[in-house]
Amino acid sequence: MFIVALVAVAMVGCTTGPEMQVQVKRCAPMPSPRASAVCFVVNDRAYVFAGRDSTEKRLNDLWQYDPATDSWTDLGQTPLTARVNPTAVVQGDKVYLGLGFCGKHGKDSSYLRDWWEYSPQTDSWKQLADYPNYYTDDCTAFSTDGEFYVGYGFNWNYRRDMFRYDIATNRWDSIDVGVGMFDYPTRSFGGTGCTCSNRHFMGTGYYRFSLDWWAELVDGKYWEKRTAVPGPTRTLAASSATKDFIYVSGGMHYGNMTTTGKVLSDIRRYDPQTDSWTYVAQLPEGLMNHVSFTIGKTVYIGLGETEEWTINNQLYRFEE
Repeated sequence: MFIVALVAVAMVGCTTGPEMQVQVKRCAPMPSPRASAVCFVVNDRAYVFAGRDSTEKRLNDLWQYDPATDSWTDLGQTPLTARVNPTAVVQGDKVYLGLGFCGKHGKDSSYLRDWWEYSPQTDSWKQLADYPNYYTDDCTAFSTDGEFYVGYGFNWNYRRDMFRYDIATNRWDSIDVGVGMFDYPTRSFGGTGCTCSNRHFMGTGYYRFSLDWWAELVDGKYWEKRTAVPGPTRTLAASSATKDFIYVSGGMHYGNMTTTGKVLSDIRRYDPQTDSWTYVAQLPEGLMNHVSFTIGKTVYIGLGETEEWTINNQLYRFEE
């Protein structure tokens, strides 16, 4: 384990939107650049797990970011298989994570089903019941008291299965969220979602072209359509929530199967109370396959890859 001392935060620019003006600031870069990782926050510290580096090597290490010192700590290798697009959810001071992709498309064994409990306080790991199917590449997860929902993973095909995991019984159960094969919300890959004020929202992604849909999972039973994400349609975006708002950033825009993609840099804020979106700012560069997390009223966005397919190590932040 080693700690990397980091420089002071410097402002990289700001953009005035029609309703908001924020200063997007540069934080300490991550010493180990990566894309397609997962992040989570416990006790006001952020953690980044797995992903891939500039050589396409899959990773299984864990890093901690401390906003108080603007510094990164390498927590070393984990007992998990190296992977991209894993899933993580937090319950209190414990983290539940796993899933993701580790091999060649078309092979079930490449889509990992393992699920773990991790305690940052003791740096201890415990393996739990496997996820029920092999659609585990880039799942979306929502956390609620004593349980959580995981679904919308990919396995060389598009699915929208949703499962409920009960922590007390270590059990997965399939739930019928009230959608048929061609009903809303659509099957997709690379969508993003999170929980805000105990309400679960999800959207965007890719199915034949990039998408702008946005919906709420109500009582874990059915989806209700909400106002679509404005701006270009997108997949491989990132989102995170403060107490009152959700922020969606970046992603890749595809018009259809034949058009050239564009990596987006915009940040949009969603208000669950009014079902409305506000333009917030532009990142200094377009990002996809990146991470986003919030600590208090500070929103962090970074890592991932840029328009030039360069693996990024930069982390940005702004105050709500």
